[in-house]
Amino acid sequence: MASRTATTTPAAGPSLGLIVMVGAAIMLNYIDRGAVSIAAPLIKDEMGLSATGYGVVVSSFFWTYVPFLMLSGWLADRVSVHRLMAAGVAIWAVATLLMGFAGGLASLVILRLLMGVGEGVAFPSASKLMARAPDARRGTANIALSGGLAMGPLVGTLAGGVILELYGWREMFVIFGAVTLVWLLPWSRLRGEVDAPASSDDRACAYPRLLRTPSLWAMSAYHFSGTYALYFVIAWLPLYLVKVRGYDITDMALLTSLFYLGQTIGAAGSAGLVDRIIARGRSSASVRRAVGLGCSAVSAIGILAIARTESTLALALWLVPTSLCFGTITGILFVCGQTLAGPASAGRWVGVQSSVGNLAGVIGPVVTGAIVDAAGYGPAFALTAAIVIGGAVVFAFGVPRLAPVDWPR
Repeated sequence: MASRTATTTPAAGPSLGLIVMVGAAIMLNYIDRGAVSIAAPLIKDEMGLSATGYGVVVSSFFWTYVPFLMLSGWLADRVSVHRLMAAGVAIWAVATLLMGFAGGLASLVILRLLMGVGEGVAFPSASKLMARAPDARRGTANIALSGGLAMGPLVGTLAGGVILELYGWREMFVIFGAVTLVWLLPWSRLRGEVDAPASSDDRACAYPRLLRTPSLWAMSAYHFSGTYALYFVIAWLPLYLVKVRGYDITDMALLTSLFYLGQTIGAAGSAGLVDRIIARGRSSASVRRAVGLGCSAVSAIGILAIARTESTLALALWLVPTSLCFGTITGILFVCGQTLAGPASAGRWVGVQSSVGNLAGVIGPVVTGAIVDAAGYGPAFALTAAIVIGGAVVFAFGVPRLAPVDWPR
């Protein structure tokens, strides 16, 4: 009996079933938030939105998402994570479904605000659970976050493209929201493991001490740079391919899906590879730091190259390495945050880190929309690449020691 119990306790790390369910939630999270980008060409034409107006719709999600990330990080360290996740998923699923009945800019913004409230719960709660994994397995456990994050846009783009062609953009939102609600059924069976008592008597670090930790702000800046680039791709790559490159909806969906497929492979493949290297005796800190910085450099080059390609083949060839690095960086962000915080403080650390990082979602779409309206897509791609490099520099010098912070008791 003792051995069976050990497989489901936090000390042994999250079970495969829990990892799969958390990964599914993160995947649905990104399917639903990215649906507006997939439908953007049709929504803009039907509602007469400018690029700036569309940027406001995308940005409005983050007006509530960012503060709720921080609030959820605090809640994840204090209340039932099982109930917290269930409530968040239910809220964002209903908001997604109702997007299919939106009548104009105002209703789109209101529903995106509601969606941000629900989705703000996911990453702090998931990080609280995945931080239970031992260091040599933490990257693999965090495929639930990085892999789910990458698979969401991939599945959403492919499925959304089919639904758009067969039915329309309103039906797409209704279907996506209904599917997300179904997730709540198997989740209800996992309460025992999700809310299992912690394996130590450590308390979460108090917020005043947490907020005085320099490595938290360095990780937050790195998170901002990676998130800015990711949301730039999610929000603007479909429009760029249709409006500038002249692809139809089907070809746009295929090319965008290629990017998300690479991102998914990068997230899953790099996590397993890094964990195997660490298990053979290499320093986890040096390996993860080198991988993160190298992928940031490749990402920045790839972003610039995508905007300068002329043929479909060249575009595809640059989408692949760029997307592989995007997926890898996502995993590094969460693993490093959880490692620095420790299991007891992982919820609030990742809540703050993600909150600051996702300010990119508030700023980026509006800035990009204004740049596109004024000067076209070229400068927007260049700014995104510069932000990626800036975040990598801050990470390199701002996190000199990638090890658990020694919190005062």
